[in-house]
Amino acid sequence: MLMDNNIHVNGCESFMLYIIFGGVFFTSEKFVNVTNTPEFYFILSFLLVAIIIVAISRKYIKLGTLKNRTIHWEIFVVCILQACYGLCQHIGWFPSNYSNFVITGSFDNPTGFAAVLAIGFPIGLFLVTKTKIVERYLVSAILVVIAIAVFLSGSRTGMLAIIVSSVVFLLLKSNIMSKLQQYGYYKLLAILIIACFIAGTSILYHQKKDSADGRFLIWKVSTEMIKDRPIWGHGYEAFQAKYMDYQTEYFKNNPDSEFELLADNVKHPFNEFIKIAVEFGVTGLLITLIVIGFILWKTIKSGNKYKSLVLSGMTAFLVFACFSYPLQYVAVWLLLAFYLSILLPSKEIKIRNTPIFVATRIAFVVVFIFALFHISRRVDAEIKWKPIAMNSLKGNTEKMLPEYKKLYLTALKRNPFFLYNYGAELNVAGRFDRSIEILTECKKWFNDYDLQILLADNYSKKGETEKAIQIYRHASNMVPCRFLPTYQIFEIYRKLNQKDCAIRCANEIMCKKVKIQSVAVASIKSEAKRYINENKETFINTTSIDN
Repeated sequence: MLMDNNIHVNGCESFMLYIIFGGVFFTSEKFVNVTNTPEFYFILSFLLVAIIIVAISRKYIKLGTLKNRTIHWEIFVVCILQACYGLCQHIGWFPSNYSNFVITGSFDNPTGFAAVLAIGFPIGLFLVTKTKIVERYLVSAILVVIAIAVFLSGSRTGMLAIIVSSVVFLLLKSNIMSKLQQYGYYKLLAILIIACFIAGTSILYHQKKDSADGRFLIWKVSTEMIKDRPIWGHGYEAFQAKYMDYQTEYFKNNPDSEFELLADNVKHPFNEFIKIAVEFGVTGLLITLIVIGFILWKTIKSGNKYKSLVLSGMTAFLVFACFSYPLQYVAVWLLLAFYLSILLPSKEIKIRNTPIFVATRIAFVVVFIFALFHISRRVDAEIKWKPIAMNSLKGNTEKMLPEYKKLYLTALKRNPFFLYNYGAELNVAGRFDRSIEILTECKKWFNDYDLQILLADNYSKKGETEKAIQIYRHASNMVPCRFLPTYQIFEIYRKLNQKDCAIRCANEIMCKKVKIQSVAVASIKSEAKRYINENKETFINTTSIDN
């Protein structure tokens, strides 16, 4: 039995190393999204295979094996490697995965990079308290490197998460908490932690005020979504399908809003709790808060020696969840599973060979093999999609359309980003009716400014100018600082020789505030100004009528 236990622990250590390393670093150029998609499929496939093996071969399952110190080191080493990767990107030794950011690590942007490092940071703090003097200095130095990497990534939320979680960890480990509780001052401690959180948030807010104000706009619009369906919400993944329409209504009703230059395409509310409230209503939010509150309360009340580790890790996640979208990354889910698994009792559960248990094991194996088959089809389709998309970009759209159709009919019919890409290629090929059908289908799961521009272009090229103008107006209200929709309306009126309407659009272009100066914007403004000068008499008459 001792040897069997050792095999089980060693197997768990190897399993954890593979899964956390794959969840953080597994990327592939064979996918359209080279980071998030391969990581997701790797983890899902790995977990399914592991469950199948356990269901077939195991006579018992041992809980609490993730409390092993080796596993803590494995996760911390993965965090070290990720931090070093990001620092190498900052120096210029490795390219970033997104041109707009210097540091992304192995993720698509700095959010995933900072989330993994910040939520994994308490593991390093815990190791500092459990190692010898030399190792303690080494781990402390590495924690400084991780903090520097998060700081250089520009993630304000990451820095706040590290600071608040470190305060929680140090208070718990220094026994200040127990002393305060003894004298009845634990409420004061909670107030101090909240005050530190608010002060830190305020300081970080003023560092990038425009970015923070942009999030306030998103939260403001999101509250309107919650008001419309407060109890049960709009449904799973409804935020990215419906939010932009609500933002359109906001700017229609507030044409002179202070947020006009801050608006952009939005796929997430930068707050996991708001997203839950939008999609699952107050009911879903209350259930989530009750579960989180119960976990935190049970952890605080327990005598678990890992209490400081779990609470600080959960604190880092909760801070991140308030200001960003950590749950978009599978690596964050793995870290959460790690922290929660530590709370499980060290217990061995025997799997009996009774008919009910045997039938259950067989059912598990069949279901998960079927799931693996489904995933393999999706992975195959995703891998085929990349070269098809690249060939289309090279000008071979007509040849690639049959391949797009095959993927649409087999595995990617419900993938909104594939549908958008397919609709765009149909537009390029001049298949405007089919493009409208695919893009309208895409809107069920995903809708933004770019999709509206494509739809409007389809209708414009079909000759349905009124419909095109209506959609261009909709897109303009989605993101008021963009010039393209108004310019396209201006072009339609100019081609129809409707000078009064064209002059109004040209004047609107001239009066529009510029968020970022560019050659394209300068060209649009120049063309509008030239048209106004060429039609001065009409402009004067139109302006006097408007006044």
